[in-house]
Amino acid sequence: MIARRTTGILLAAGILATTLLPGTTPRPALAADTGNAAPQSGRIVDDDPAGFTPHVMDGDVFAMARVGDTIVVGGTFTRVRNAGSSTDIPRQNLFAFNAFTGQVSTTFAPNPNGRVYTLEPTADGTSVYIGGAFTSATSAGAPVSVSRLYRADITTGARIAAFQPGSINGQVRDVSVTGNRLWVAGKFTHLQGRPSRALGTLDATTGERDPFYTAVIAGVHRGTTTNVQKIATDPANGRLVAVGNFDTVNGVRRHQFAVLDIGGPALALANLYTTQFESPCSTSFETYMTDVAFSPDGTFFVISTTGAYGGATASLAGTSGCDVVARFESGASGSNVRPSWTAYTGGDTTWSVEVTDDVVYTGGHMRWQNNPARGDSAGQGAVSRPGIAALDVANGMPYSWNPTRTLGAGVRDMIATPEGLFVGSDTDVFAGETHRRVAFVPLSSGATLPARRVGTLPGEVYRVASGGSQLVRLGFDGTQATAPADAPNGTGWGTVVGAFMINGDLYTAYANRVLSRRTFDGTSYGPESMVATADQLTYQSDWHAGDIPVLTSLFYDRGWLYFTKSGSSQLHRRAFEAESGVVGQQRFSVPSVTGVSYSAVRGAFVADGRLWFARSDGSLNRADWGAHGAVGNTAALIAAAGSGWASRALFLYQGP
Repeated sequence: MIARRTTGILLAAGILATTLLPGTTPRPALAADTGNAAPQSGRIVDDDPAGFTPHVMDGDVFAMARVGDTIVVGGTFTRVRNAGSSTDIPRQNLFAFNAFTGQVSTTFAPNPNGRVYTLEPTADGTSVYIGGAFTSATSAGAPVSVSRLYRADITTGARIAAFQPGSINGQVRDVSVTGNRLWVAGKFTHLQGRPSRALGTLDATTGERDPFYTAVIAGVHRGTTTNVQKIATDPANGRLVAVGNFDTVNGVRRHQFAVLDIGGPALALANLYTTQFESPCSTSFETYMTDVAFSPDGTFFVISTTGAYGGATASLAGTSGCDVVARFESGASGSNVRPSWTAYTGGDTTWSVEVTDDVVYTGGHMRWQNNPARGDSAGQGAVSRPGIAALDVANGMPYSWNPTRTLGAGVRDMIATPEGLFVGSDTDVFAGETHRRVAFVPLSSGATLPARRVGTLPGEVYRVASGGSQLVRLGFDGTQATAPADAPNGTGWGTVVGAFMINGDLYTAYANRVLSRRTFDGTSYGPESMVATADQLTYQSDWHAGDIPVLTSLFYDRGWLYFTKSGSSQLHRRAFEAESGVVGQQRFSVPSVTGVSYSAVRGAFVADGRLWFARSDGSLNRADWGAHGAVGNTAALIAAAGSGWASRALFLYQGP
């Protein structure tokens, strides 16, 4: 991995996905960027980039934002070029292009004299906040002094004189607007000559000091410079997440990660902390925090890191903060909140994340996904996803989307819009095509993702008795079951050790270590194929040899496989992405609870928020279903011992 620290900007917007030729009438200008990703509900972008985006001929892209019908791009570069042209256009560190035609603006040329780290549109959609490591820029054809943050007209590039942020004595790494308040984060100690280490607030209109921010950030993870690398605010402007090189907030331990409550009349430190980012990681990094982004509805946020491989034990357990993408629930509380999932690359950096309703887009210089068990090579479960990937928001597993890109240092910024995804990086090839440092993949020609469904009763239940080989079908309403009737056996059920259904597909596990998939409509079966995506680079023996042959029950719920094993009193789980066929390499376990002994379970399914499970004594039972396990003291008997419910396979039918 490349030991390089930087940040991007994650701004959402609406950009036209369809390529428009010069002279085509564009749609009306869109509203200003809200600072949160477009939902893109139920869909994933195409893997074939559009051809209209301009080229950045040298350097790096660090930040992008949409303002009206204009895309603004910042970083470290000197030349850009329109698509299809051989003529370079001088642009120093900042330029703009039309979101519909891709044509580079001939009037927006501020040319700041240092790196641009961050861009944020103003609420009126006519100008943009620009932050970075510069001290001057061009305005109305003449150089003007700007101290690492200013506001520019999106059409002319001229500095907006009404916004006067004054002196900032260090780099501005990120900004975010909440109402008429501008949050400023970076490597500084003073705003306008007053102490405000690493984070502060300004009036978004005038630039005057806003007294709302009163916290004190101090300490470091490593090195000597306290700083905030990235911030994200939720859509309701109620919470702010900050990540960077710090140790405390107001004297309270908040190592590299802090959540602030910002929706009330006074700032407060939220009761949400995790020790995830107390991992030491590589000494090459002062901080290994790289990005943070909220979901469109604000219910969760995702953090990415660098830091080198954190070791197999911690990565498999999901406790390492190194080279990981992790999801946290916004409503969680406590002194050691655990992430809902962790996605490890095997020691490669993720620089940027962008979150839609169903997808976490990740960009960096990673080579693999689902690779917690090995550093700098493909371990069990690893799938190839060079430079960019799309993860399921439910479990962190990679979708099949895999455009590929040349790695370089990596993707520094992505913008999810109602029409697609803009990607900014430091390399020239995306999906095998030349797209120098800027690419756009449209949503309209992308795929519809599988529906997210949960089991419901009444329904049809299918089962094969323990030691039996005949599949039977019966109606079940949660209390009463109809008389069982033989169902078609297909290829046979005599060696099956578990089964479940997702959207009309029947998944069957066999004692010979195989998990298969085929369609099933209750009567007929489609062709059977192995579920083996995660075996293509390295055979996933922990799953195939360590789990499948000793299954005593197997069921699925909302992105996760749950199973019990012979000789174990625990409920185990692995993430499972049905769209791509990837089985998670991490395996987690929870102990039995009062009323539910997992060692006795012989078949189970989840429906209506409850776990329905058969026991080895032939009884059928139910218990409330909690976070990845049954809730203690909620078990109830549905059918008594000796009722014949013990099963080698038990599943609830789910049609397409």
